[in-house]
Amino acid sequence: MTGAFAASYECCKQFLGEHPRTVFYGLLLSSFSILLFATIVSRYKKPQSRRAYSPDPEKPTSKPRSTFKAPEREPGVWTPVDFKRPAASPYPNWDVHETEPLPYRPFRHGPYHITMGLRTMQWDEWIELDNHYLRYHQDKKRRIEERGEKCSKTAPEAYDGAVELLEEL
Repeated sequence: MTGAFAASYECCKQFLGEHPRTVFYGLLLSSFSILLFATIVSRYKKPQSRRAYSPDPEKPTSKPRSTFKAPEREPGVWTPVDFKRPAASPYPNWDVHETEPLPYRPFRHGPYHITMGLRTMQWDEWIELDNHYLRYHQDKKRRIEERGEKCSKTAPEAYDGAVELLEEL
């Protein structure tokens, strides 16, 4: 067996030395044939669904519908609902002169997926004050004094929403 292997090896080595182009083109043709075969097989192969099965919305399901669904209403008609913002808990060790801004990390480690960046926020994290607040407030006050109504305006139809925002703040 060892002698036959050695003889085959010597034969291949001699052929490679005498015909390098033939070997190169043979390897290139083999690679192309394998790639072509894989492409053809992948096109005719039945695609397997990667998504979870979605039930047919026309068929009844055994699960009851969510109790959090908005009540039925006519389009364009809105009925006000009383809402009381939860009381904010004080930020521990907060000082208007000493508290540094909290680091903002809009991206997570790992693959990035393009989204709108929407996420749930806790009520207490909506507005965060830090040691830059007084300087920004003084700048805004100065600009309003300089520019007056040119600095900020509220459309009449948005006035109620602006008042509500100010009440929240």
